[in-house]
Amino acid sequence: MEGMEIYFFIRIIFLIFIVCSLVISLLMIGPLKRKQLINGFTIGLFSVVAIVVSVINGIIGGYLADGIYSGGDVLISYLFVILFILCILNVILYINNTKQRNSF
Repeated sequence: MEGMEIYFFIRIIFLIFIVCSLVISLLMIGPLKRKQLINGFTIGLFSVVAIVVSVINGIIGGYLADGIYSGGDVLISYLFVILFILCILNVILYINNTKQRNSF
């Protein structure tokens, strides 16, 4: 179906951000957390950039849904919710890790 390829590219962008967010989460809870691979600036900047780009992609997907008669793509909404939850989880994990380090 012509015109539906753009949804594939939007999904790829969401999936890249989700994989990066999962890698950051695993680095924070993994055994390498003592080497300080990730700091608060990294977590905050990644979360802000990921959410802003995802919101823009969601808006673009909505405009495309108006132009294409197939009705759009529901998967983009689910991917946005997953990414948003992972970004919030990364911030919470970082705050808990810094509290644990400061308590020792």
